[in-house]
Amino acid sequence: MNSISSFFSSIGKHLSYGTRLKPYRDWFVLLSVFFVCLLCSFAWNLWLFSKVTNGQAIGTATSTPPIKTVNLDSVQTLFDARATERSHYQSQYHFVDPSV
Repeated sequence: MNSISSFFSSIGKHLSYGTRLKPYRDWFVLLSVFFVCLLCSFAWNLWLFSKVTNGQAIGTATSTPPIKTVNLDSVQTLFDARATERSHYQSQYHFVDPSV
């Protein structure tokens, strides 16, 4: 148990400010982390770009099941019925305006 508490106290000593503030160290750590993250992002984007330009799939490539044309035919029939009904409203049905 003593070794664990001494381990955490040594980490605390390294992370504590002590009596003097060290802005140079803080900015150095902050900018170092930023540039490491920027470099990782650049490498990741370059890898993705190279995969896409080579025509490879990103992630798991699964084949899609074929589309059932029966469903598409029923939708087309519905649209045709609505189109004929619209033409009936424009040409055959006559409405009387009650406000006149």
